[in-house]
Amino acid sequence: MTDHYQRLAQLRSTSHILKKSAVHFFAHPFTFLLLSFLLLSFRSLVESGSLLLDSFIDRDPSFKSLLSRLDLHHSPPHARLHPARRQTRRPFLHLTRVGTLDDDFFSSDDDRRDRSLFGSIPKRPINGTPVILSNFSTKSGTSSDHESSEGEQQEERIANFQFVYKGLELGRRDAAVLFFLVSFLSAAYGWVILGFITIYSLVLGVIFVTIVNDLIGRFVSFGALWDGSKIGMKRLTGFVLIKWAVRDAVTQILGLWYFGEIEDHYSFFKLFIRLKLMPFSVTSPWIRGYEKEISGFLFTWFLVDTLVSFAFSLSAWITIVDSRRTGREVIKEGCYLMSTLLNQAIQIKCYEAILVGSLARWVFSNIGGEFFAVVIQAALEVYFMVAWSIFYFVVRCREANAEGRRYGRRELEALIDGLG
Repeated sequence: MTDHYQRLAQLRSTSHILKKSAVHFFAHPFTFLLLSFLLLSFRSLVESGSLLLDSFIDRDPSFKSLLSRLDLHHSPPHARLHPARRQTRRPFLHLTRVGTLDDDFFSSDDDRRDRSLFGSIPKRPINGTPVILSNFSTKSGTSSDHESSEGEQQEERIANFQFVYKGLELGRRDAAVLFFLVSFLSAAYGWVILGFITIYSLVLGVIFVTIVNDLIGRFVSFGALWDGSKIGMKRLTGFVLIKWAVRDAVTQILGLWYFGEIEDHYSFFKLFIRLKLMPFSVTSPWIRGYEKEISGFLFTWFLVDTLVSFAFSLSAWITIVDSRRTGREVIKEGCYLMSTLLNQAIQIKCYEAILVGSLARWVFSNIGGEFFAVVIQAALEVYFMVAWSIFYFVVRCREANAEGRRYGRRELEALIDGLG
């Protein structure tokens, strides 16, 4: 029987917490290496799928041609009638101005009906439809005018129809290919999200059960894997989903900010795919020709993502202990607990962000290859999950001691028995 729980309140420095976490990590190598293998398999599958998709996009000329024909911006109705008129090409993706400070917010409803999300469209007169009363003789010379008028009207109808579909000019075959591609990518992305939620819920649940059993001196058997998996799937799926949704939203907002003005459809599509996969793996959306934008994006994303992850550092353990809390209450409680040992929490998060990030991936790849880097980072990710669980129990002990309560073996036994 061990007395790990008696020394939790005595852990004060970051080095003490990390050493304590290493003791627990190496005390159960099979369990934690198995969890590392699950993360390794998931990340390898996601990154391999990303590479296959990139190679397909690069090698398929028909797909490049399809992307080049996608014009998501409205062109003037008489663009075809005046091919010599030079038009300015607009970005592939841009933020539409819905309302600004210089708009008249006190204008009437009739004035607002004349506006759309795509700009100001002049309102046509009610009885402005051209009516042809009779046919003209070919000798009078007005037949050509009539035909040109009909041609202009036909072009305008086509332009207006294309405007409704945002300028998407595709044949049936191209439309079928695009529909199949969008459906396939959506289904694959849904499976990636499902796999991410399942694996991380299992891993976090098993880590919690293993650490608690180790602290109270119970033998950690294969039953802990099953119990931890059940607890994780029962209590942590919503937490993992919320964390992914927040990180994905941050990534997309930063992507729009830095890459929203890219005109090349092909490059933007590749960037979009890589941005969607960033919350799942350690990948960088690096494409030649946009080094400046990507460098700024990666720097900003690293800072913002680290801050978001820091706010969620203790949320998993709080959710397991009390699943009745709302998401806001969980985040608030986690921030309060970290504030009791703020300096140590910041140092642990900095170590984690560096060692599990893309820079460490590059260093590890140069040392032992890409597979070696993925293996090491998967093990480090599990190790830092263990570290945050130890940190959680440390701050709980300090909080109980400050309030004159006891937080020891009996409380931990009641905790783990109550979860079953």
